[in-house]
Amino acid sequence: MYNPQKLHPVAYAGSVVKGIKTMFFPAIIIFFNMREELFSGSVTPWMLFSGIGILVLVFLLFTGSDMLNIYRTRFWIENDKFIFKNGIFTRNEKELDIKRIQSIDFNEPFFHRIFGAVQLDVLTPGDGIKIDTIKKSQAVDIQKEIYSEQQDIENDTAEVNTGDSSPWPRAEESVPASSAHREFNTLKKMNFKELILMAMTSGGLGVFAAIFFGILNVIGGEILIENYLEYVSGLVRSIVFGIVVASLFFVIIGYIIGTIIIMIRNYDYTLKQSGDDLTVEYGLFSKKNKSVNINRVQNVIISDNILRRIIGYYGLSVSITSDSLESDQIDGKIQLLPFIKKKELYNIIGEIFPNYYMELPKKVVPLRAIRRYFQMTLLIFIIGIGIAAYFFHGETFMTYIYIAAAVIILLVIASGIYSARNVGYSVYKDEINMMTASFFTRRHFAIKRDKVIDTTYRRNPLLHRAELGHIEISTPGGIASSSAEIKFIERHDVETIWTFIERGHDDETDITESDQTMENQRIY
Repeated sequence: MYNPQKLHPVAYAGSVVKGIKTMFFPAIIIFFNMREELFSGSVTPWMLFSGIGILVLVFLLFTGSDMLNIYRTRFWIENDKFIFKNGIFTRNEKELDIKRIQSIDFNEPFFHRIFGAVQLDVLTPGDGIKIDTIKKSQAVDIQKEIYSEQQDIENDTAEVNTGDSSPWPRAEESVPASSAHREFNTLKKMNFKELILMAMTSGGLGVFAAIFFGILNVIGGEILIENYLEYVSGLVRSIVFGIVVASLFFVIIGYIIGTIIIMIRNYDYTLKQSGDDLTVEYGLFSKKNKSVNINRVQNVIISDNILRRIIGYYGLSVSITSDSLESDQIDGKIQLLPFIKKKELYNIIGEIFPNYYMELPKKVVPLRAIRRYFQMTLLIFIIGIGIAAYFFHGETFMTYIYIAAAVIILLVIASGIYSARNVGYSVYKDEINMMTASFFTRRHFAIKRDKVIDTTYRRNPLLHRAELGHIEISTPGGIASSSAEIKFIERHDVETIWTFIERGHDDETDITESDQTMENQRIY
């Protein structure tokens, strides 16, 4: 793609939509200044036409300038650079070094799909280019061409750059000579049964609750709640029982709707591979395509929750470095497989990440530290219940509050014990595996030592006295970093991890004679 390319014609329709949106605030200002005349019915034709004229002028100016910018926008690949130019009077040019590109993603919103258009995101560790509307064929060509040139660059030089992964064996595989002959093979496609099970164990109620309360905040929830509770209380003759019935109804309907939303978002979830390049495609109405080059993976993450663990399903993610501000990529995490059986998962990991050992971390939290995983949360919660009991003692509804509090206390304790019994680490050659846990969920990180950018040892006087500590390991990821932290482990375990990361060598040479131990460095 060495000839400058244009945007998709449907981008001009997007300018019209944006122009309409820009009229919103001027319309509010005009309405505010004309409110007395509008309410009194004394609006003159001159005032009416002048207000409409201002809005039309704003629309024409914005839409016209945006359309001209679209007309002058160009992008292409040249001399190992991805180049993007736009601007009307002042031309802006951005160049991305192809060998530093971490991911090439494209999304297909419903309106774009009708016209065969996509939104393209080209991400690097410190910069990125977002192109709003281009042909899907152009996006696919860009993705293949960039990854092909990256492979050619890596074949031409043996130099290892910051952010590249450790060398790993693919000598027996042939490298595609041209992107035109490259095909992506399907590694895993989620079937309908797996889609339903995934949605049912993915917190669908939380998704629904976020959407529901957002709408409630806009339309005025107090009117809805008052009318609804009035109807329910009249039906069951008890306002308290009415609230319970309403809550149960909300939970059931919310869970069903939330599950359906998750199924729509992850419909036809497919993981594909071509050489060192992976792509993920999913979505029913708005289809997304995310990609990542295996050589730029910073760590590998296996995740699960207690429900999925019981039925034997896990999720697989990786972290890359990028400047994306999307909510699901702040830490640079890209989900490769959201729901897959354990045996099938490790077979795929062995195929695409042969240089990762993925050893199950050993549990290292001592018995005396287990209470620390829930004691502070429990103390704060009990204080809150105590305050409520002091002010509302004797009220009928406090019985229900006490019952709910007892259930929550049991959940907090059980979650704390679950977390403590699942935290651990294992070291194998140049790789450390760390297991973190919180509220019945676990995340297993596999991290190469040459990827670590920061190690932090934390403790306070109480932990120091108990010979315990926290240690956090960070790798490049997103706009900041991707971190794994294990808490309340023995001090000697902290020192083992610290030595492995900061001073260790593959030949296990002892270089710890220095008197600058962790104790002397006073790292807290």
